Amino acid sequence: MKTIQTAKGDLLATIQIDIDKADYAEDVKKELKNYQHKAVLPGFRQGKVPFGMIEKMYGATVTFDKLNKKVSEALNNHIIENKLDIMGYPLSDPEKQQPTDPETQDTMSFFFEVGLKPEINFNLAEIKMNDYNIKASDKEIDATIERIREGNKKDDKLPELNEELFKLIFPSKDIKDVETFRKEIAAEMERQYVVEAERMFYNNAIDKLVSEVKFDMPDSFLKRWIVANSEGKITEEDVEKNYDSTYSKTFRWQLIEENIVKANPELVLKEEELREFVTKMYFGQLDIAGMNDEMKKRLDGIVDSVLKDENQRQNIQNQVADNKITAFLKKAMKVKVVDTDYEGFVDAVLPKEAKAEKKPAKKTAAKKTAPAEEKVTPADEKAEKAEKKPATKKTTAKKTTKKAE
Repeated sequence: MKTIQTAKGDLLATIQIDIDKADYAEDVKKELKNYQHKAVLPGFRQGKVPFGMIEKMYGATVTFDKLNKKVSEALNNHIIENKLDIMGYPLSDPEKQQPTDPETQDTMSFFFEVGLKPEINFNLAEIKMNDYNIKASDKEIDATIERIREGNKKDDKLPELNEELFKLIFPSKDIKDVETFRKEIAAEMERQYVVEAERMFYNNAIDKLVSEVKFDMPDSFLKRWIVANSEGKITEEDVEKNYDSTYSKTFRWQLIEENIVKANPELVLKEEELREFVTKMYFGQLDIAGMNDEMKKRLDGIVDSVLKDENQRQNIQNQVADNKITAFLKKAMKVKVVDTDYEGFVDAVLPKEAKAEKKPAKKTAAKKTAPAEEKVTPADEKAEKAEKKPATKKTTAKKTTKKAE
């Protein structure tokens, strides 16, 4: 068996694998012998079916499987041994691949096209970003209080701003006056604003980096890969229509993020970070330090159960990774902190065309346990755009090469 790599253009290469029948014949024979030992056919005892009959029945299927395995192993070994940094996984090269037939050909050649990752150079310290310190304005506090009162009406009468209402909204706090009540509401609102500002910073940082960090990609290969990876769910027409606006931006951010993580190993996810995130998410209000060993053991069991679920684990990995990269970018980039209220924040970050179409938020009764105002935020709109990605898993951990099929 022989493997040859040739350049096909910028960031593209062809890997040729020449394989002889002798490279896989012994594996085929061994597998057919296993079939013979297990086979039960009318007129024959188990293990006594003639080998020629087994070969005629299963030979083509076994040959295909063993040949495919040999080619796949050779391809992956070549990538690993030559330290090729590839995008996606190899695809059959349509320009060079010819029909193969193991029944008539003693030697066959297989051609694969691979997309190579570009070299990326940039300095985060030179990229300017705004971060927003959002404070609740009196107007916003007033509006939230009115929604709270609307949500707690009795017999169409609004409740008074007194200790009874204060206790209903903040049962764990001893609030005696309106001024303290307003401060608590402001604090709740500003906790929500911190989350929104963090998410907006992350989305804006992605947009900024994708826009300002210039490099080429093997676009023609990636378009083919998206279609192949979608397993029939995405057409070539879909890719052409959305490539520049969606797919290309996603690939570019993944490469930039990978570059950042590679240069800063502390950003690679650790198992204890995932466990800490789950613990805070489910048991944030509990005094974990004061628990006895039995309670801690039960808590660990719950965390184990959550992280064993592949979907939940992936979502948690994404959240932890996003939180880590956001905190890192805030320190590494040239960040200007802007003090503002929520209305100023929306005006600053919402695109002009979206502002023109913006409608008044629908008023809803505030929940008794959540006095902070619920809003449709610009961060939600950007998050929706960010979800339009190819079918790839996103983690800051190093990815492994997918085997060719």
